[in-house]
Amino acid sequence: MKKILLILVILILILLALIFYQKSKATDEEGIVVIYKDKETFLSFNKIRSIKQINFNTNRGDKFSGYQFSEVLKLLKIPTDIKTEYIFHSKDGGTLNLTKEENERFYLVFQDDATGQFVRLVIPSDEFSQRWIKYLKTVEIK
Repeated sequence: MKKILLILVILILILLALIFYQKSKATDEEGIVVIYKDKETFLSFNKIRSIKQINFNTNRGDKFSGYQFSEVLKLLKIPTDIKTEYIFHSKDGGTLNLTKEENERFYLVFQDDATGQFVRLVIPSDEFSQRWIKYLKTVEIK
């Protein structure tokens, strides 16, 4: 009986160690894909966090801390002009097309839910948050 209990405890400890390892590995691999000129670049959450975080308010009064999308583009050395088009895709199938001319300020904000951390695109000037993208996974730049 003691042998079975000992083996059971060892198996539980191994299982917990594997779960912890998998969670830490997933965190390192989380990020978004940026597509520019048919070239895909993976942008990890850690790389996004290397940019200066900014506190900002939306037009409806919500307060956030996030990363200005233009700084992300500078980090990736992607040039933009007033006619640059951005297509944002979410994990749940949502898509949003914007141009730089439409809105100069987009922010990436980290948020948590039951499954872990995700990135949300926040547009402060969108008073009703109808064009915000939750679970951002891909950005196409044209």
